[in-house]
Amino acid sequence: MAGLTTLGKPRFVTSRAVRDSLIVTVGGQIERLLGIAAALALRWGLDPDRLGVYTGLRLYLDNTNRSSLGISLGAIQEIPVLRASGRITEAEQITNVAHTTNTITCLCFSIGLLIWAWIRSASLSHSPLATEWTWGLVAIAGLAILKRYQDFQIVVLRAYQEFALTTRLAILDGLLSGLLMPIGVWFAGLWGLLASVGLLLLFNIVYLYQSHPLRFRYAWDGPLAWRLMLVGLPILANTTAFGLLQTVDRWIILSRLPAGESAAGLYSLAILGTSWSLDLAGRIATVMYTYFQATLGRTGDPRLVAEQAMRVTESQAPWLGLAGAWAYVLAPEILTRLIPRYAEGVAALRPLLPGMMLLGLAWPARQMLITVGRPFRLCFVTCVGLAIATFAGILGADRAGIVGVAWGMTFGYSIVYLSTSFVAFGSAWLRHLAKVSVGVGVFLAGPIAAHAPGAHPVTRTAILLILSAPWMIALVKSRSLMAQGEDIR
Repeated sequence: MAGLTTLGKPRFVTSRAVRDSLIVTVGGQIERLLGIAAALALRWGLDPDRLGVYTGLRLYLDNTNRSSLGISLGAIQEIPVLRASGRITEAEQITNVAHTTNTITCLCFSIGLLIWAWIRSASLSHSPLATEWTWGLVAIAGLAILKRYQDFQIVVLRAYQEFALTTRLAILDGLLSGLLMPIGVWFAGLWGLLASVGLLLLFNIVYLYQSHPLRFRYAWDGPLAWRLMLVGLPILANTTAFGLLQTVDRWIILSRLPAGESAAGLYSLAILGTSWSLDLAGRIATVMYTYFQATLGRTGDPRLVAEQAMRVTESQAPWLGLAGAWAYVLAPEILTRLIPRYAEGVAALRPLLPGMMLLGLAWPARQMLITVGRPFRLCFVTCVGLAIATFAGILGADRAGIVGVAWGMTFGYSIVYLSTSFVAFGSAWLRHLAKVSVGVGVFLAGPIAAHAPGAHPVTRTAILLILSAPWMIALVKSRSLMAQGEDIR
């Protein structure tokens, strides 16, 4: 991307982008805290074996959106641009056609799950968890239809920039999760948990229906559906590869390790203690994606979009590094005390944390490449990273169990961040890495404090406070990226 470094002061962040990012960030962290409470309740109520089964079932449910053949992704790519240019009727037609195809493809996905449950039941006949896996897949086949409808509602509302509404929903969902999931587990174990997931999906659909005039209608336009699929398939390939990248560790554990369900349940504690970084970065990237699209639509200049993505990444790095340092020191101790029967999984938390943070920092570059129409480059580097992470994860699993898997993921995630940012930022890449390295410097305070020889937990915390205090003061005093932005007029 020649010439990128010659750009002047960024002028890309509007006051609405600032507001939306703050809404989503703050609301997301409230939801995150509520989700952690629900996750702790699940681990108090379910043994590692059944939590491992639930982890595996969630992998199927969370891949429901891949069934759209890229049509809904193509629609979301075009809706903000059409609405920004005043072509509301066209945007509504695209929404309805995408909804129709979603319904058809999701039904096919659910039927496929039922067939897979029947086929797999024979190989599980001697497993003590055969009933949970087989009938759990049957339940997921039904939940998939609800989840696909809910998720399409949410992404369309985000395309409308209704971030306040979707954030309110996320908080309400977190509150209800913290209530319904423990009750479901208390009364019926895994089956009560799956029932509570269904109730939450129904609530979310009804809440959005009552809160916004958005209504989906069935409409069919073959040529339009085909065009949306051609637009969306490269994006689908990217989201699928990135989705596999985020879950390949659990697939490896379930398929490679002895007592895979139990190991996956224990490893879920490491996920609980590290996934906040990926979640936080992803929420901000979700907001900025629509602004990336608007910038490209107004200026037609991919360099400005790249500058946006670079500055968003650079502004996140010190904050993620600071939060990561504290998580590195405190999370293992806290989680061990809260859920002692899952304590074996804490060993994988620290090896996994740096990788999760770097994967989160790849989000803006990913969204930028999709916005400017370079999905094939993104797909290539993501697939290379996925292959490396898979190989490293299998090697780690064979040598060191879940801890080895965590180290393998961090290695693979590092490759993904470096290669994605290189493809996105080109000649500005080294300058970008120099600025992001500030965040790495902040994070290193965590390992230094945590591994201080013979230090008591209180002493480690004091060491971390001393090491991180200058960074905390500097970050609070400094003007954020968003405060520096100017509107593009």
